[in-house]
Amino acid sequence: MKKPLLENYRIKLVVLTVAIVFWFAVVTENDYSYELDIPIVVTNLLPSKTPSSHLPATARVRFEGRGKALLALLFTRDAYVELDLAAVRNSAAVELEPSMVHVPRRNLPVTARQVLSPNTIAIKLSNLHIRTVPIKPMIEIGTQPGYTVVGGVQLAPDSVSLTGPEELLQKILAVLTHKQSYQNLHEKFSAEVELQAFPDSTWIGMPLKKTEITVDVQKIIELNLQEIPVRVKNAPPHLRVTAVPSTLSLTIEGGEHLLLSLKREDVAAYLDFSHAQDNELEGHLPEIVTPPGVRYRNVKPASFKLMMERGNHAPSRN
Repeated sequence: MKKPLLENYRIKLVVLTVAIVFWFAVVTENDYSYELDIPIVVTNLLPSKTPSSHLPATARVRFEGRGKALLALLFTRDAYVELDLAAVRNSAAVELEPSMVHVPRRNLPVTARQVLSPNTIAIKLSNLHIRTVPIKPMIEIGTQPGYTVVGGVQLAPDSVSLTGPEELLQKILAVLTHKQSYQNLHEKFSAEVELQAFPDSTWIGMPLKKTEITVDVQKIIELNLQEIPVRVKNAPPHLRVTAVPSTLSLTIEGGEHLLLSLKREDVAAYLDFSHAQDNELEGHLPEIVTPPGVRYRNVKPASFKLMMERGNHAPSRN
């Protein structure tokens, strides 16, 4: 059975192809009706105005024409509905009509017969505003063992100017970057990251598409600092309060370049008198303030006493 079917198969294939082409040519010469979703394009919007209501992105339109013309329209997808807002100042309800449908290929024998949906669009315009908001990095950073990030993730630029309806711009606190992860870093690193765009339906314009991130990665080192003064804050004005002992030592840890440029004055130690209870003069834990990216440990001594001098300058301490 198979042998007769395979005999002269090239001739049979050619005949089948010619038949299909002939059938297709005949069929596409007939007239048909076809529904197609095409874009809605806003034109003649006043420069000082912007839509503040949701506008549909597409409209379903019924076209009529020869089969091959409808096929060409289907594949080229270049037809659109023109929404002319020249006469709209604040709000309007615009009925979509076939005359608004544009087919750039004018010699294409198709006709828009009806706009099926939406048949009417409610337009609301607001004054166009500009607002600058910060860029928030959605970046995950991982370093190799023995290294650390100094100063966090830096952005350039670190803000972006948005345009759009005022009521929508007021709700936007920041623009986010796309989520990215960079691992096993052991040196300074830079990369471009795309910003998360707003949906077209919000009519929020954002000319900036990318920002550059920079991460300063440094080798971790340790340093011991001695004789850091311990100061007392929030003491009453009629008392002179000092810490006993008056200095402390500690170990700091952080990036190599950061720590080597650090001065003793960049690390501060405090005792907060407002936290002391009545007659509680000892056992106070110091508050240590270090520059960003610097960690500390091994504070000695761990606690301190308070010495107070009153108006008669007589010392009072435990």
